[in-house]
Amino acid sequence: MHFFRKSWKYQLTAMIKYLFLIITAVISLYPFLWVVCSSLKDNNSIFGDPFGLPEKVLWENYREVWSGADVERNFFNSMLVCMTTLVILVIVTSMGSYILTRVWKNGLLSAYFSLGIMIPIHALLIPSVLLFKKMGLTDNLFGLVLMYAAANVSFSMYIMNGFFDGIPKEMDEAATIDGCSRMQIFFKVIFPIAKPGIATVATLAFLNCWNDLLLGLVLISSPQKKTLTLAISALKGSYAARYGLLCAGFVISIVPVVIMYLLFQKQVIAGMTAGAVKG
Repeated sequence: MHFFRKSWKYQLTAMIKYLFLIITAVISLYPFLWVVCSSLKDNNSIFGDPFGLPEKVLWENYREVWSGADVERNFFNSMLVCMTTLVILVIVTSMGSYILTRVWKNGLLSAYFSLGIMIPIHALLIPSVLLFKKMGLTDNLFGLVLMYAAANVSFSMYIMNGFFDGIPKEMDEAATIDGCSRMQIFFKVIFPIAKPGIATVATLAFLNCWNDLLLGLVLISSPQKKTLTLAISALKGSYAARYGLLCAGFVISIVPVVIMYLLFQKQVIAGMTAGAVKG
């Protein structure tokens, strides 16, 4: 009887948990599904039946946004800026974290990088614009890359430091005994092991760069150099009443982020939980 009562309580608790998770998933996915459905409608369908499925699927919205609104060029601008930023960020932060955690431990320097997390990006706008203007990097995609890398370096170093610090020091010692130099130890031993941490940094930095509107709005002015978020924000001005085009632009901007996360989901989870349990 006691076993039956315990089993009944366990089943009820599990049912409540799963019900809560299902409700949370529906609430989280519903805005995305609504945007997808609205991207296939015209204005009459959106205003007449905002929560219903499209009676007539309008794939022309995507075709018009991609080519007619020049989103294609802006999409590749965003991809170029994000990928270049990730390469710079991964190389700089992985090398920096390796030195700070395994070669020359410096608490003051580590705290200096961590302090950057507490500085809001808005406080850096005016000095950054003035500095980039003197360097001739305003309205330049490379200037935007440098700004994104600088804005994400503190948080990336914070994640990398925790991951590199959890790798056993004996691996460095064994590689040194085998005759490896410091550079060989980093690239052939430590760097491959640090893939989960690198994937975490790359994914989070990609999200920050891809979704950014403020920095691009301040530093980029030429229509040919605008990123995807700037192009989508301009759609409302060019097509004031066509919300189907806006939703189609939103879907185009969401797809790379979803693909990025799905590809590196396991590595991101492993990198975020690395160091949580020791022993």
